[in-house]
Amino acid sequence: MEGSHASAERTPLSGVVKRRSKSRSYRRSIRTCFSVASRLGLTPALTTQRINTSRKAPKSQNITEKVNPEHLALLVKTEWQLSYVTPLYQFRHTQLKSYSRQLSAFIAAEKQQGLAVEVGGLQSTFKVSFSVLQGLAETNDDPETVLIQVQSKPLFARQDEPQKTVWSGWLSCINGNPEYLHSLPKDFTCLPLFGSKGSEGLSSLVKSWLQRTFDCCFGPLVISQTSLQWLAALWTNCHMESNIQNLKMNWTLPVVPPLHVTFTVNSNDALELWSSVRKNSLEKSKGTEEEGCIDVEEVTRFMQGLMSHFYRHFRVDLSAGDLNQVSTALGSAKLNGRIKISSSRYLISTLSLLTECALLKMPI
Repeated sequence: MEGSHASAERTPLSGVVKRRSKSRSYRRSIRTCFSVASRLGLTPALTTQRINTSRKAPKSQNITEKVNPEHLALLVKTEWQLSYVTPLYQFRHTQLKSYSRQLSAFIAAEKQQGLAVEVGGLQSTFKVSFSVLQGLAETNDDPETVLIQVQSKPLFARQDEPQKTVWSGWLSCINGNPEYLHSLPKDFTCLPLFGSKGSEGLSSLVKSWLQRTFDCCFGPLVISQTSLQWLAALWTNCHMESNIQNLKMNWTLPVVPPLHVTFTVNSNDALELWSSVRKNSLEKSKGTEEEGCIDVEEVTRFMQGLMSHFYRHFRVDLSAGDLNQVSTALGSAKLNGRIKISSSRYLISTLSLLTECALLKMPI
């Protein structure tokens, strides 16, 4: 593959909100949600779901007409830290104004009591807004995405200086598994994917309030290597419609000290390899229900082709290491749960995959 590039280097709580009671058995089951997703995307003892072995190829979608431009501008080209959230008990989309007032009071009270030590540099007055981010739901089963924003002023700001957004977050469910969603009692709302941007102190306070108010649990959402490989293949497939520029992958090899490898592949070379992998499958599936679907075996062969190419040139076996990051012009995803979506046209398909990852962490 002409145009490939590689480099390697060695690098040595207050009582503001009352807690609702539920059955002990459900609370115990929900508290088991903090184990890390396995490398293969299976989470035994948490859920009977597995990551899909086949999915439709992502299509470019113009969602600018159905999503508020300000909301879309916030979601796109911003790096978000992902978490998973268990179902929210008695959450109502019709009560967002009340939630805004309650969370504002909670954050101010925590800061006044000196508990919010990581929210330094801000005044004690906080304005919180909950709003519905309409236009992202793909099915009738998907609850509408909820946007949360916290505004405040710097500690020594002028009196006439307007408040600025100091923290943003959202709760979402895009193309959620219908079987799981239908299995939930009617008092539970499933918004399993949580993204946040801002100080860790405010993130902790928002999560704490949500946990106390809706009896849910949060946990870090690791984007497994399987999911990173899926994103590499899906984004490469998009090059037929949108220029992905380059496919860039970061690996860590288990040597002392760890060897960090950056492998950059020209987009046309990546698409050529991907097309050769897809050729037989496209011919076999033509005219069937599977037409246009991508199978996990194709993703595996694509990654093996990339790693074989790297080995031929540098005699380094990437399969012995861990894939930590995948990035293209359409976005970037990291093993530690940080995601950046750079194109609104592929926002839905990317959030659908991430929703699937979050649902793998749900209790049975």
